Amino acid sequence: MNFDYKKYPVTAGVIGICILVYCYTTVKYGFEMNAYQGIRAGGFNPILVLAGNQYWRLISANFIHFGIMHIFCNCYSLVNLGSVMEYLLGMKRYLIILIASALATTILPTVFYILTGNGASSIMGGISGAIFGLMGALLALAWKFKDVYAYLFKQISSSVLLMLLISILVPSISLSGHISGMIGGFIATLLIIKFMPLRIWKKKKPENYHNLVN
Repeated sequence: MNFDYKKYPVTAGVIGICILVYCYTTVKYGFEMNAYQGIRAGGFNPILVLAGNQYWRLISANFIHFGIMHIFCNCYSLVNLGSVMEYLLGMKRYLIILIASALATTILPTVFYILTGNGASSIMGGISGAIFGLMGALLALAWKFKDVYAYLFKQISSSVLLMLLISILVPSISLSGHISGMIGGFIATLLIIKFMPLRIWKKKKPENYHNLVN
């Protein structure tokens, strides 16, 4: 897919913020950050959020990345999946889902920590939770409108399963953040379907999206 930033302003904007933040942290800490540097750069930790009243970390953590491969993989995923979802949903709905997913990525682990005490030592960062939120959004669309979006979700289902498996097997990747982002995107999309419906959802006419995801 050829990415035209003018057609996908929200996706381009999010990628731009991530790149700018990464350039800043690279100048300050180098190409790779450790956990301590990640905290100083705005990473998420539930104790700092609650005990330190540093609620801004719920947002800032989504835009920091710990290394070149980290930001490359996330930005590449946004170029592919993000542009497709922005095209399907329109800028306003897409932005709502991105924000809901990003907040869920950090808020739900904070709630989990309050309830269980788990995650006290976790350091989280990256836009991947919001990307999982887009996957959750597409799952919600495929569930509600099988004749329109089921094929599109099947195209990315293998990638979703692979990313979830990697999240489980690699200790440094936040499984809780990814799952939380997916839940946020799924719920936000169900609310959008109810309160901000598109004409195609009402008509439920299938369209050919076979070539949107590469």
